[in-house]
Amino acid sequence: MRWDGLFGDLDAQWHAASQEDLEREINERARVEAALVSIADALRGALGGEIAALMRNGVVHHGVVARVEDQWILLRESRRSLILPLAKIVKVQGLGPARAQQQGRIRYTLSSALRILARNRAEVVVELDSPQTAAVRGVVDQVGADFVVLTQLADGVGRGRANQQGGIIVPFTAVIAVMSSGENEF
Repeated sequence: MRWDGLFGDLDAQWHAASQEDLEREINERARVEAALVSIADALRGALGGEIAALMRNGVVHHGVVARVEDQWILLRESRRSLILPLAKIVKVQGLGPARAQQQGRIRYTLSSALRILARNRAEVVVELDSPQTAAVRGVVDQVGADFVVLTQLADGVGRGRANQQGGIIVPFTAVIAVMSSGENEF
């Protein structure tokens, strides 16, 4: 009988140690998995929900998360669309605990989104990361690998030839936000 008790005790200790090892391994895997989650994954978890994003220039943009790519997020705000580069976001409010990885193999870069605006000849307002100039208004003419060319328009007027004020080049590193009509397809 004493041997049965001893073996039973040893078996219980072994089972408890195995359970602790399993729990440690599960916890470690969960930490490793959490470390691989990007801000884009966190924002994808909020698709369809409303968030507030504080940008590097101090402006807070509110909107419904319509699309999230690895470099940018698309917010819908009543009648306009906002493209926000993820690298320019300082803080986001309104995110829940959900996380989602990108589905599909096609990755759309910031230049891809801006090319859609160029194709549509969309009027845009580009917020800049500059203390001298807060924003420029114009039509996207060309999109390079790391820059966008805008034909500037006079404020408050249409985009006729008489209202054009010349072209400017804006490097992507200076773009805080790109605002356009909500009718643009993304």
